[in-house]
Amino acid sequence: MEKLFKWTIFLSSYVPVFIMVFLNSLKSFSMKSLKNTWQLNPPFWAFLIGISIVSLIILVLWLQHLKKESERKAQKFKTGILDSNDVEVLNFFITFIVPIVSLNPSSWPSIAMNVLLLAVEGIFFTKNNTLYFNVLLIIFGFHVFSFDNQKNIVITRKQRGDFELEDTKATQMGTTNIFYM
Repeated sequence: MEKLFKWTIFLSSYVPVFIMVFLNSLKSFSMKSLKNTWQLNPPFWAFLIGISIVSLIILVLWLQHLKKESERKAQKFKTGILDSNDVEVLNFFITFIVPIVSLNPSSWPSIAMNVLLLAVEGIFFTKNNTLYFNVLLIIFGFHVFSFDNQKNIVITRKQRGDFELEDTKATQMGTTNIFYM
């Protein structure tokens, strides 16, 4: 179940890319163009919509769980000085956007090539427990920080100026390296 959860969070990071693939396939912003683009491969588009909806719901539920768990736990860990990882998240997003935007939705070999790319990145993402490498966190107003030489991650809505650097405390999520503040 944990692997399925991690893969779902990983797939949620692709929702903006899925939208860009659709927009890249449009000839213009008209109903006729929308219909023509949908007709290129209806099962493919339906699958992307389904994956997007499910993964977004799970991402939102996960973020709500982080917040509730943080409020419930009394024990907070001192983090020391936090380093911003927002740029790292954006860099990760950029590395896979170019090949995906070149996807041809009417070509099954192009789809297969991109699914293979997605699988390789997904294996890296899930094996390394890098759930925080998700551009949607930034879009939803969260910031990603690290401490202890990048070993631990803090996800928060607070910006660097919103907290004292020397007296920062966060709640650890289970036994993971992810903290919430």
